[in-house]
Amino acid sequence: MPSQLKELVQCWMAWGGIDEGLAPTPEALEAGFGTTAEPVRPGVDPRAIAAWEHRHGYRLPAGLRAWLMLSNGLYLQGPIIHPISAIGPMVIFSRIHDLVVQPESWFELGNPNVETICIDLAYRWPGGSYPVFTSGDAASRRVPRIIARSFEEWLLDLLRHGGREYWFDSDFVDLGDPWQAHRRYTPQPDLPDRLRPFAQQILPLMQARVEEREIAHVLGLTHGDVELLFRHLQHIASDLTPS
Repeated sequence: MPSQLKELVQCWMAWGGIDEGLAPTPEALEAGFGTTAEPVRPGVDPRAIAAWEHRHGYRLPAGLRAWLMLSNGLYLQGPIIHPISAIGPMVIFSRIHDLVVQPESWFELGNPNVETICIDLAYRWPGGSYPVFTSGDAASRRVPRIIARSFEEWLLDLLRHGGREYWFDSDFVDLGDPWQAHRRYTPQPDLPDRLRPFAQQILPLMQARVEEREIAHVLGLTHGDVELLFRHLQHIASDLTPS
């Protein structure tokens, strides 16, 4: 099966115009995937990818789209890359400072082990593409970290390490907090003029972590209105530490 994986990786790299010198060695693929019965699966119909993009409102990076058309996922002990049907909004497993409402652009890409692998489709990392990051894990006190500047960079590094979670190595240097990077590189979410008078009222309630529905009831707003205010305020507030 690693031989099939090798062929698919070569095809994927050729499609993307990726330097052959960055390819994983056959030995690395054999060492990591040699005992896995089905690391790859039949590719997905491009129409399924288009349907996903239409449903979620974001376009997948070219490298991920190409990989899914070659193999609908990538598997070792678990789904390193999910099939298209399982790529969905990220679930946060670790507290992120100053984040109240998760960005709509954060999607879970795979689940190789304890921490899920996610991607932010809202912006391109300088000199890269959509950044890949970990979800973090509260039980082990690990925080979310950006581990690659693009899907392509992440997948190549992963394959060169035989599918191993190399970002847990002691000498690995991450690229920082995914939420702080999101705030830095994406525009401030729009806020309708009719909601601006409520911003200062809601800020202390956000700090107190009052439920959105309770705030909506007290202020006579819809749940959607409160979420818009949350998204706007968390992007610009200097401190949302619970009071």
